[in-house]
Amino acid sequence: MRRLLPVLLALTLACGFFTPSAAPPPTPPHVPPVTATAAFTPAPAATATAVPSATPAPTATRVVFASPTVAASPTVDLDFHLAPEHVRFHPAPMLYSGDTVSVEVIAEGAPRNWEGAPVWLYAGARADPPLGEATFGRFGLGERMQATFTWVWDTRGLEGPQTLWVVVGPAPDAQPPLAEQSVRVTANLLPAAERPMPEPLVGWATAESACCVFHYLTGTAAERDMDAIRATADAAFARVETVLGIEQSGQTVFTLLSRLLGHGGFASSEISLTYMDRNPAGNDLFHLFAHEGTHLLDRNFAQLKPTLMTEGLAVYVAGGHFKSEDLEQRAAALLALDRYIPLAELADRFYPAQHEIGYLEGGAFITYLVHRFGWERFKTMYGSFESAPSEARMLDDGLQRHFGSSLAELEAAWLLHLSSVPRDQAEINDLRLTIHLYDTLRRYQQLKDPSAFFLTAWLPDGPRARDLAITADFVRHPATPDHIALETMLQAAGRRLTAGDAVGADELLGAVNAALDAGRLSASPLASEYLLVVNELLAGGYEAQTIDLEAASAEVTAIRDWPHLDELSLARAAGGWRITASVGQDGANGQGWAGFARPLWAGLFGRQVARADGIIWHWSN
Repeated sequence: MRRLLPVLLALTLACGFFTPSAAPPPTPPHVPPVTATAAFTPAPAATATAVPSATPAPTATRVVFASPTVAASPTVDLDFHLAPEHVRFHPAPMLYSGDTVSVEVIAEGAPRNWEGAPVWLYAGARADPPLGEATFGRFGLGERMQATFTWVWDTRGLEGPQTLWVVVGPAPDAQPPLAEQSVRVTANLLPAAERPMPEPLVGWATAESACCVFHYLTGTAAERDMDAIRATADAAFARVETVLGIEQSGQTVFTLLSRLLGHGGFASSEISLTYMDRNPAGNDLFHLFAHEGTHLLDRNFAQLKPTLMTEGLAVYVAGGHFKSEDLEQRAAALLALDRYIPLAELADRFYPAQHEIGYLEGGAFITYLVHRFGWERFKTMYGSFESAPSEARMLDDGLQRHFGSSLAELEAAWLLHLSSVPRDQAEINDLRLTIHLYDTLRRYQQLKDPSAFFLTAWLPDGPRARDLAITADFVRHPATPDHIALETMLQAAGRRLTAGDAVGADELLGAVNAALDAGRLSASPLASEYLLVVNELLAGGYEAQTIDLEAASAEVTAIRDWPHLDELSLARAAGGWRITASVGQDGANGQGWAGFARPLWAGLFGRQVARADGIIWHWSN
């Protein structure tokens, strides 16, 4: 699992908050448009229970022991010692009796001679046999130094405070040699009966469509919306097959998460995607499936290729990264913002670069190459890359062999072309706020949900989890009132941006950042209002999923009977916010939201569910 994690992280994607526009995804120049239809059938209702309050953070004591294995050797004080905050438990943020727990021991900031040092994890006394052994190594895109223990502690039959020991031994060939260190950690296991919703309802289930196999959790939005998920996946894969000119040889396997990790998805032998109602990363389902489908099908004609080309092709085939996009106009807007990253630099450091900019540049550059040289010549080039000392060199060699021009020459010609594209101020503003939106999301994750941050995200192994009947890592996530308020604000900012309300989106992002700066929502009047709405809903037994807040009114989707959505209206009066109206899952028109996009105008003009061209208005992922 530890060896797979860097690969999984390297394939992490982000598809945005945006719902599709009135037009289908732009059709690449070499293929006709693809159309399809989709339908939705709701699932039966479930029963909800109260969500427990947050658990106090585990406490720990650091104890340093002399290592008998290095007692005769001189040691050097390297001014780095493990401390309580270096030990992190999963599933996060709380532990319950019966969880199968994983542990990360993070040595970020440790000197390089820590790499390879052995680490043991004990439950109870150090004299007991260890739960497991690991070694320090580089983890994830961020290359964080850590030791990882995956699903090693079975807590069945345990409850309350539990003592664990983390013991670090000397690396076999460390220079200078290291002294042994130990950290004692106390983790509190809450009663199993207090697990938050929808955990008491979840279990692994499987569904299939023409293109795909879906492993999902019962009692979640994925179960509720499975008919729509299947139809959307089939429409997206049909598009990928048509654009690439390749038929899928077998079904693609997906694991649907009810917890946001990274930007919403990662791929290895199978693909994992976040599908949940209150998803601060938004994610349009059609583009997610088309993006990931491209990654799988392009392996039929290209095994080795630079990451810039891999991700760029997925954006090109899907017709956009966040939504249906004119990639040429988008790239011209990037130049106007002075945020362009030179292609050689981007090719060698694609994932550490600003995420949205990297994906946009990759998709737009491929669009330029296809327009200039034609699809067949591009496809031949894409499938013929050879090993090179760097990815920039790999890309340069491939371009020279097939197009007779270097990367620098083609980039110069492309930039000259982009400079002639008329500037669209609305596109420039939209792109600026899009980058701001996702940077704010990542900042929220770092500060409030670190297990989700894409550079070091906790990414469970889906097949092994299903074999072990482990579900908590795929559904549990922070859900305090503060978290709910900030996540609904991030969602609302994305919807405002989609609707063309740049001022409203900017105001929401400013409020989120003000709250994060201060460490409290009261630092922002707007964030405070969102928190008041969230608390009023919780008092009524509802957990907010989306909130559209105006000066004295709020339109909300919320869950009381998992996983079914209710639509609520709230009004602000002298005594605070009050629920004034509600429409259940089976409303007047017999059709619930069920995870589909809720445009800002939906309360006035009805509910859009699916379009004849096969693109679904979708806000839950």
